[in-house]
Amino acid sequence: MLTQARPRTSTHDNTQHFARLDQALSKAWQELFERSAFIRCIQSGAFDSRLYAIYMTETHHYTAHNARNQALAGARAFDRQPQYLKFCFEHADEETGHELLALHDLCSLGLDRATLTLPDPLPATEVLIAYLYWVSETGSTVRRLGYSYWAENCYTYVDPLLQEVRLKLELKDSQLTFFVAHSQIDDAHAKEVQKVMDQHCVSDEDWEGVEQVMLTSLRLTGRMLDEIYEEYRALEEGRPTRYLFLNSIG
Repeated sequence: MLTQARPRTSTHDNTQHFARLDQALSKAWQELFERSAFIRCIQSGAFDSRLYAIYMTETHHYTAHNARNQALAGARAFDRQPQYLKFCFEHADEETGHELLALHDLCSLGLDRATLTLPDPLPATEVLIAYLYWVSETGSTVRRLGYSYWAENCYTYVDPLLQEVRLKLELKDSQLTFFVAHSQIDDAHAKEVQKVMDQHCVSDEDWEGVEQVMLTSLRLTGRMLDEIYEEYRALEEGRPTRYLFLNSIG
């Protein structure tokens, strides 16, 4: 059962904008939970460490680009106050290197980091990466905040799934460094993102762009989860997959 996101408050007159975003986001998460085979697999407990390994590999791939596309959004924001550029660059700095946490957690399952060669990103992962670059390069210069808005506050929804994975695979915190680190910093980041939106989303176009990116990036993430699950099923059934090397830990 889904829990509702924490209520947010606005320091200006944007309460209705935030309420609309939260309503749309809650509906999108509900739809994702209802349709995702990946999520149902975790909830059922019918998975092994290979599913987690595929997920962390794809997480490594897209996370490696997040700091870059965040900085790109700031680099072209000549139409905003300097505080917005400062946010973009500081946030990019804070996100830099987080893909190495995902790689660490992947290798903690029994893979040799020194000899490991990761497969290319799945097509859905590439689409998510490409979309965030496109968002950062075109349109409203604040619309990438839509991605940050849900990503920095996703633990409200995903923490129950994470706990299922932790218990099923008997993972230690040292094997969950990506999630542990983000769970500790994302609450502050979520509040910061809200504050930045409150100050720098100044038109209906800005808010519409934020909502569109929020929903689209979440749905693209859902498609990535679909493909992760499909790769896992291929491993289970002995079908061809780029992830055959994970059978050594399955």
